[in-house]
Parts: sequence; structure tokens; C-alpha cells
Amino acid sequence: MEALREIDVSDFAGVSWAGQPGPAPQVQWIEVASLRIDDRYQRPISQRGKMQVRRIAERFRWSRFAPLIVAPIEGGLYAVIDGQHRGHAARLRGIKSVPCMVVIVDTAEQAEAFAEINTQQLAVTGAVLHKSRVVAGEHKAVQLQAVCDEAGCRIVTPRAQSELKRGDTFAAATLYKMMESYSEGTLQRALEAIIQVGDGNVGLVRANVVSAYCGLFEGRQDLRDHPGLIDALDDFDLQEAFVSMQRSQLNRGQHRWRLLADEVEAFLGRKLRLPRAAA
Repeated sequence: MEALREIDVSDFAGVSWAGQPGPAPQVQWIEVASLRIDDRYQRPISQRGKMQVRRIAERFRWSRFAPLIVAPIEGGLYAVIDGQHRGHAARLRGIKSVPCMVVIVDTAEQAEAFAEINTQQLAVTGAVLHKSRVVAGEHKAVQLQAVCDEAGCRIVTPRAQSELKRGDTFAAATLYKMMESYSEGTLQRALEAIIQVGDGNVGLVRANVVSAYCGLFEGRQDLRDHPGLIDALDDFDLQEAFVSMQRSQLNRGQHRWRLLADEVEAFLGRKLRLPRAAA
């Protein structure tokens, strides 16, 4: 029960009300065939939107389906204010009726509500998604969490650089990508090589840095597995190398992270007295 918290608004001060809430809505099950999209204020479904509709339909579960917000219009029909993608997914799945919150508003307020709802929506960060996937027991998320735990890495929500601690990273999407592209051992060693040296390179567990170390270690396992790797990297100024990488001009088709990977490889070759890999 320690993970459960009540809705507490005691720390919200100076809130002013813009107006009255309006009539209380009703929650009803409404046939999908009775729903309508008002193109005067609704956006068309883009290619990305169609992918979202397909994804909702293919993985349809009522536990993941939020009620649509609709308003009654002429002919016993309902205009969808919020939830057209969910409505399309339900129809694609062959579901006849969906739960809806029915509000009695005119077209102008429908459009205003549409704009306000879409403005208010908070994007779910990679850290929050990762946390939920771990709790849900998704295999890849659990694997990634195990790698992070071993390396001393923590996926966190965006915050000021001054608030970051050793091992903190915003780069959840990159870590998942590295899990797909490289072995778990390579990703773990890459994270260790960033986090477990010197002062921990706080704030540098970034996409291009992780990509550079993973790309290097996958091809140079002699570096990855060298017992003196961490000690050697104590003398490498990753902050300076990162700034240099960011400022460098790229040739066509060149990846920025590769510049950093080449610099780390050259440094380790000198420090550990290992030959550079043949091109």
C-alpha cells in the first residue's frame, strides 16, 4: 500500500476559477454508428494517426480504453469532441458500442473543448512509460531495467541538469534502441564506462554518448572486456569530447556519435597500448 497515494491538492495555492463547470455530463454507452466527426474543428486522421488506430484496435482491451467525450447533435447523433482515434479503432475491431461522456454544448463550445483538451494533454515521458512497462512485466523493459540496475543507471523524467545525479538519464528511447541493436553485455558495459568512472560524468548519459560507446564496444570486444577499461577512462575527459563532437561538422552520411566513438577508441588504444582495429 506504500505505493498508493490519495489525491492531495494541499500544495496548490493561488488557483482562480475561469468560470462555472457547466451542466454535469452523463456517461452512456453509445453505438459507434451514431458517432460523427465534425471537420469544422476536428483534425483529419494522418498516416501516423492511422498507425495509432491500428495499434489500439490490434491491442484492444477495455482497461486501456478511455471514454469518448461527445455532444448530442441533430438526428439522434453525437459529435466526437475527444476520442476519434479510439472510436475508429473500436469500429475497426468490430465493437458496436463504446462508453461516452455526454456533454450538452453547442458547436462553438465543442470546438473550444477540443482545443483545450488537446492543449492540456501532457505527453507521457519515456521514463514513465518505462516504469509502467516494468510493472506490467514486459520482457524487454524488465531486461533493460536489469541492465540499468547492474550499471548504476536510472531512467528519470526530464529535469534541470543541475538536479541530475550520477547515472541519471532521459534517454529511455535510446536505451531501448541499443537493446535491440546490441547485446545486453555491450549496453551494460557502455553504461558502466560512462557512469562508473571519475565523477560519474553526471548529465552525460545521453543518446549520442551511449550510442558511441555501444557502437565501439560491439566492434571492439577487446576494449569492452579489458580489465583496465574503467581505470583507463578515469583519465578521459568525456565532457570535453562531447562538446567537441557537438561542434564538429559532419560529412554526408556520417553519424555524430561515430566521432566520439573514434576519439574514445584512439584514447583507449594509447592508454591500454592496444592496436586500433583495421578499417
